[in-house]
Amino acid sequence: MNSFQPDYNIYFDSSDLEAALICLSENGYCVIKRMMPYRWVDELKSEIDRVLDPGQDLPESSNRYHMMFAEESEVLWRLMDHSPYLNFLRLIHGTESVCLHRSAAILRSPGESMGNWHKDHRGHIKKPKTANDILNRLSIPSGCWFYLNGSHPDRSGIAVIEKSHIIGWDGPEGYRLTQEGSTFCPIEASSDYPCNSMDVPGCVAICADPGDLICFAARTFHANVATQERRYSCGLGFRPKSDCIDAPWPLPQTASALAERLDSRHRSYLDGYTGFDGSWIAETD
Repeated sequence: MNSFQPDYNIYFDSSDLEAALICLSENGYCVIKRMMPYRWVDELKSEIDRVLDPGQDLPESSNRYHMMFAEESEVLWRLMDHSPYLNFLRLIHGTESVCLHRSAAILRSPGESMGNWHKDHRGHIKKPKTANDILNRLSIPSGCWFYLNGSHPDRSGIAVIEKSHIIGWDGPEGYRLTQEGSTFCPIEASSDYPCNSMDVPGCVAICADPGDLICFAARTFHANVATQERRYSCGLGFRPKSDCIDAPWPLPQTASALAERLDSRHRSYLDGYTGFDGSWIAETD
């Protein structure tokens, strides 16, 4: 396995956010330690179980996703009263006027193999066809994730390709970007089948603890590592309200229900929120 731990610091306390964002800008990722109180971690796991595995029937070597998890979670909204997290939001977006952009939860079971390398950013897609193409066009951090088991290559977690967020990056040495541009494959490959190996130059298998915030930039290539345990993760993303998105789908009923449920001090974070409609597909010409 070619992954390594870098010789520069990627770990920062929530009181050292400026240095964390410099690392994010230079290397494409960073870890902010103890961003979430540890006592919330088990509560979040319980919420993910309730939402994604209510029947406790998740098969081995599989996963389930929820793409609007903030609409289901009570615990995530506590972050909006948690000063370290609020300071992070204000600094990374350069404003206090932010709205909910996206959220997700992922549950994986032991035996699931490593995922394909990819980037989430879709700004290179000229004609958006899916909801992801619409929402993932901004230069805001793609990854603001809590790995509730922690992250470690021997158990479960995430790996990134350092500096892959830099404009003009065209793949690791020995690899080429696929025609679509969101994944890469070996140069000699006859097809664009995406790579899912840790044996890639620049691969960093991130080690982090439960409650740490793992951040990566909009264009950073990343992949989930092979899962050896029941793995819980969730992500919460905001954007400046000045970055308006005219979503081509109606506001989901679940988003309207969230507005009714939220405390008044949190409701303003939904001004500009689009929700997510995974079934939306652009009409063909």
